Amino acid sequence: MAAYLVSNCPRCNTNKITFTILGGTPYKTHLDPKLGVEAEIIGMCGACYGASIFLVIPHNSGVSAPAGIEWRSASFNIESRYHLVGLVTPADMAIGQPPEALPQNIEIAFIEGLKCLSINCYNAAATMFRLCLDFATKDLMPEEGEPSSKVRRSLGLRMGWLFDNEKIPPSLKDLAECVKDDGNDGAHEGILDKESALDLEDFTRVLLTRLYTEPAQLEEAKRRRAARHSSN
Repeated sequence: MAAYLVSNCPRCNTNKITFTILGGTPYKTHLDPKLGVEAEIIGMCGACYGASIFLVIPHNSGVSAPAGIEWRSASFNIESRYHLVGLVTPADMAIGQPPEALPQNIEIAFIEGLKCLSINCYNAAATMFRLCLDFATKDLMPEEGEPSSKVRRSLGLRMGWLFDNEKIPPSLKDLAECVKDDGNDGAHEGILDKESALDLEDFTRVLLTRLYTEPAQLEEAKRRRAARHSSN
């Protein structure tokens, strides 16, 4: 018996059908070790014979990546080794990649924003990118004292305070024009166009790269340097 999993088929809508596993990918390793690793597994539906791509994460660090398994001779239930996270859809294939090393809640929101952009849902995309900015900028605020509660509640006012206090690089200020004060933003009225949504994506991507990706890359470079010097 071949390796298999039981799931609903997105191709023919058959519920709880057995998929025969045809192959898989290496693990995608995040720069942030807290995010762990994930991989993709290709399965063929036993009802319609259509192929679907499943996103999985291993139960533990000792589980081999799907790319390293000889599937022709394998015989086990996928869920004995991997957690089934979801399906890779056409929307996933149409989008780019988020910045590396993002906190999980921000990465999830950014990817959802990209998916919304890919199907021309600009207001929904803007909402998700603003959520990314909301998460990220709240982490930059002091726990007490200034600014006022009004500023803390408003993304637009909060961004202004963070620029004024150099918590965000001033070089990004021009890009931040896409983030207005609450109540003066097309996202709240459902009237954003493609250009506005793309502007918001650009600013969000650049800010998240500065806040999370670049520091993670620097730390990784330091670890490599330390490893080289210790070996000498």
